[in-house]
Amino acid sequence: MSVLSSIPDRPLTTTEVAALNDADAFDLVVPVEREEAVRADDNEPVVVTESLVLAAADWVKGVVHEDDGWRVVESVAVEGDDRTEAMLTCEAAVEDALKPGVRVETDATDA
Repeated sequence: MSVLSSIPDRPLTTTEVAALNDADAFDLVVPVEREEAVRADDNEPVVVTESLVLAAADWVKGVVHEDDGWRVVESVAVEGDDRTEAMLTCEAAVEDALKPGVRVETDATDA
C-alpha cells in the first residue's frame, strides 16, 4: 500500500492534518503552507493545506497536492530518532515545488 493512499486525494483541512498525526500510518504530519478557503457543503471558512511533510520511523517525505493528486517531491531515509535535518530538507523541497515556474517534472528527460 502506498504511503499517499493514507491521505485523501484533495487539499486537507487542519482538522484532517491533526487526525493524520493520530493515525498509525505516520509519526508526524506537518503542513508546510496554509491558506483560507470555504467549505463547499456549508460555505463555512476553513484553513487547508496542499503541502505536507510526512514522517515515519525510517523516512521523511515532502508531498504536494496537484491536479492529479498528491506527489512526493522529496524522500529522505532516516536512521535513529533525530529527523530534524530530513524534515528541513523535505520542507525546502516542498517550498521549491510550490514556486511558480520552478516546478521540475521528475519523469522529464533531456532531448
